[in-house]
Amino acid sequence: MSYAFMKILESAPKRYDAGINILTVGRLRHLKQDIVDEFIAKGDKILELGCGTGSLAILCAAKGAEVTGIDLSPKMLAIAHRKLKKAGLTEKIKLLRMSAMDMDTTFADNSFNVITSTLVFSEMSREEIRYVLNQCYRVLKTNGSLIIADEIMPPSLFAKSLLLLFRLPFAIIAYIFTQTTTQAVAKLDEEIRQAGFSIIKTKSYLLRTMRLFQARKYLK
Repeated sequence: MSYAFMKILESAPKRYDAGINILTVGRLRHLKQDIVDEFIAKGDKILELGCGTGSLAILCAAKGAEVTGIDLSPKMLAIAHRKLKKAGLTEKIKLLRMSAMDMDTTFADNSFNVITSTLVFSEMSREEIRYVLNQCYRVLKTNGSLIIADEIMPPSLFAKSLLLLFRLPFAIIAYIFTQTTTQAVAKLDEEIRQAGFSIIKTKSYLLRTMRLFQARKYLK
């Protein structure tokens, strides 16, 4: 339900933060704090894919990191700009209106030591996921971390059927409102490894329907 309704909330960005917090029973907020507490350090140079209203970027910058956030929605970015200005972090966060598909023409090799993403890959096709993961590997420095939190498809047929049955009506509603929806990502761990990363840590949220991956780029 939470992920399908994200698309509706994105069409009303002023209510996005409150809405997504309610729909994820507060877990997305806790997940973002977990990312900052466990994986972000002062001085990190971070790229956030799909930064939305800037919540995670602000948490990272408040810890002393330098953040570049990218998102396609001008309305979401406008809210992010207001939030980071209010937090006094305009010098620490750079916001760009662009798609993750444009990383190849925007960022040089080995530009960041951390890349973060929350609920972004579930909006991509399989081909887009592979392309973006390959770009993440290219722009990430050696020994850098890729932090992905997203909706994942359970491995068992029974769990998969329950998830699909549960989220179908909400996906239909989201499509009626926005002509798009999200989809749980199958075998995201395999796609991450295929791009060249080594998965270091995983953590599950929301009855195991969402998973956090920490992966690392090692020198080949």
